Amino acid sequence: MSSLLSSFDSKDVASINIRARRSESRVAGSYFHIFEERVIKSIFRPSIETGEKYLPQPGKENCEELAQETRLYRKRRPLNRYVYVLIREILWKFGHWKSRALDEYVSSFAPDVFFFPIESYIHFNRLNLYIIRKFKPKRIVGYMWDDNFTYKQEPCNPLYLLHRWWLRKSVKKLVASCDAVFAICPKMKRELDAEFGINSVLLTKPIRSTAHPVSQQAASSPIRILYTGKLIIGRDETLALVADAIKSINKEGQKVILDIYTSTPLSAKMKTRLDIPGSSNLKGFISQSEVFKEQEKADILLFVESFSSKNLTARLSFSTKITDYLSTGKCIWAIGNEDLAPIEYFASEDAAMVSTNPESVITALEELVCHPQTISSFAAKARECGNKNHNQQKIQDSFIQTITIDE
Repeated sequence: MSSLLSSFDSKDVASINIRARRSESRVAGSYFHIFEERVIKSIFRPSIETGEKYLPQPGKENCEELAQETRLYRKRRPLNRYVYVLIREILWKFGHWKSRALDEYVSSFAPDVFFFPIESYIHFNRLNLYIIRKFKPKRIVGYMWDDNFTYKQEPCNPLYLLHRWWLRKSVKKLVASCDAVFAICPKMKRELDAEFGINSVLLTKPIRSTAHPVSQQAASSPIRILYTGKLIIGRDETLALVADAIKSINKEGQKVILDIYTSTPLSAKMKTRLDIPGSSNLKGFISQSEVFKEQEKADILLFVESFSSKNLTARLSFSTKITDYLSTGKCIWAIGNEDLAPIEYFASEDAAMVSTNPESVITALEELVCHPQTISSFAAKARECGNKNHNQQKIQDSFIQTITIDE
């Protein structure tokens, strides 16, 4: 959001947030924060002020109240995900987040354009619908960047289906209220248009303007493969298949090194599966700036998703990691279920070595190891895809053209 709005004068941008962290971005001139813990307390104390205006203050630590709210989130971990989600939605339903302070903030700013993501949080969608109906902005633009409208992610989970039925009601109302809707990837656009009978605007993520793709060069010996990010929703199992393939390849000498940087807690069994003799490859969390440095050292950047058809959480998402990878101009190896938008994208654009079933993992690795020119070839294809589909200026122009009010 900051990237899209960075070309505007900050005094012309106002923002609302609802979680336990205040933005440090100076893209907006002011912010309004609705405290979730206050919303919960307001059920029993309706007079409590649930939100307040604040100004961006980079480097300033969040207050104790926000720290307490963060601790509140951690307490929900023992709960089933959808039990927690449904309880949260019920609390927001009865909480008094509609406040005089919120109304004064929006009315004093008097937005001409209202731009917002259409989220999986029903209470956030309800907030946006409230602003649309009460303040009637001249142009209303939504952004769909996750699958928040189909039943295809976890079709066998009753709690998921209940939440999705409730969520779809809020999504339908928002889409119907919009003058334009952005879709983050081609697969999202196809399904969104078919579901709601609209012509959404494809608005994907730009490659980093500060990136300096490396020139084509020979791969290291041994070849260095890098994975950074969370190992959730089945990604750990896919990465373990890669580790198994590397162990097999390395039986005749170390030909491949796999470095893994993740903050996800892993079981002892999974740590053993991911451990590759000859290198201390399983490492902890590193900052984004350090991630970029490690990417420059790698020969192959690994993108993994689950092969399972039972949990398709990422089926319409478009990870930031995709454009970060394309920004480097390195060879990308994408592994996962072919019904997931990122895997489909890499395959359709021929921008990565793609493995869509467990059996193809060892075959792909053998190709990369035995034919190093394949690494250089896919590095060039990644650079071409990034320049063609993710040019920052083209994306910015499309965004501005779409939100511009017709006189």
